[in-house]
Amino acid sequence: MTHYKNRNLGIRLASMILDHIIMTFGIVIIAFILVGIGYLIVGEPTESDLPEWFVIFPIFLGLIIFSAYLNKDAVKGKSPAKRLLGLIIVDYKTGEIANPIKSVIRNTTLIFWPIEVIFTLFSPDRRIGDYIAGTKVISDDKTLDTELKIGQIIFALIIGILFMLLISLFQFLIIGINVMEW
Repeated sequence: MTHYKNRNLGIRLASMILDHIIMTFGIVIIAFILVGIGYLIVGEPTESDLPEWFVIFPIFLGLIIFSAYLNKDAVKGKSPAKRLLGLIIVDYKTGEIANPIKSVIRNTTLIFWPIEVIFTLFSPDRRIGDYIAGTKVISDDKTLDTELKIGQIIFALIIGILFMLLISLFQFLIIGINVMEW
């Protein structure tokens, strides 16, 4: 039993770390590409004739990109690392593949990623986000129905964008920037 628990813990931690590396690296590459394209189109930001409100566009793109991090498990209950390691997210009560909305709710706790990793050391089967969303991670035996739910994925992306927008506004409040004057 201890061997199985240690193996499960190792796979879970590997999955969390690998997902974090893959998603962060992907976001950085996309951000560099977008900044490069923006620089080619606009030129030096201080010399641009674009209106000040135009700054909202890159902020919105950033919210979409970070929403993708929160939705890493939305497609068939598997993130990139879970696909590589043979894991899948399921509903804790029914055992069915977790829908995209549960996946994004599960991942909202990733803003406290180090705490989630520490929590996983003591609870390899479920991290904090799993308890909140009512999910768990299991080995994928390929028997579950893997229907792609496009409507729910789009809704989950919108939830992720709204969550990131709330986090951004909260950050502005903490550092004392009046968003309306900015």
